[in-house]
Amino acid sequence: MNITISFRHIEPNDNLKRYAEEKISKLQKYIEVPLDVHVVLSLERKYRQRVDVMFTINGVVINAHEVMDDMYAAIDKILDKLERRLTKYRDKLKKYREIKPKRTNIAEEQKISKIIVSRTIDAKPIDPEEAVMQLEASGDSFMIFRDRESDNVCVVYKRKDGGFNLIETTGKTL
Repeated sequence: MNITISFRHIEPNDNLKRYAEEKISKLQKYIEVPLDVHVVLSLERKYRQRVDVMFTINGVVINAHEVMDDMYAAIDKILDKLERRLTKYRDKLKKYREIKPKRTNIAEEQKISKIIVSRTIDAKPIDPEEAVMQLEASGDSFMIFRDRESDNVCVVYKRKDGGFNLIETTGKTL
């Protein structure tokens, strides 16, 4: 972790610098990548002690500032703020990685099944003429039914020219 500490309107103090470096270095446990942290310790209006911290993680800028009467207390308080922000960032990143769809081979999924929707149809026993009348009334493109005379499963569908075709199955009935 690379920590840069600057003093503004205040005399540089080694004890204060060591204290800030020690506290800010604790932030490294929240992030895997090494951080470049810039800390500014400043004095405003001769009595307000201000601490500004800024760093960037993977393009995300995280900064915080704290103003108190005591510089050591301000450093402690800003450390708490930054820990909360880093845990929030880490949790958000973890949540994003869990939600992010895994790369799958679409061709493999299409090879598995090309059936999009399946449904069960009750093939009622009716005459083919009656099936054509029901098909015209419903507006569907086909109708499946059971022939009343032969008890075979049949399909009636509408052709492009407006006529109708009948497909009749043969075989054993269950």
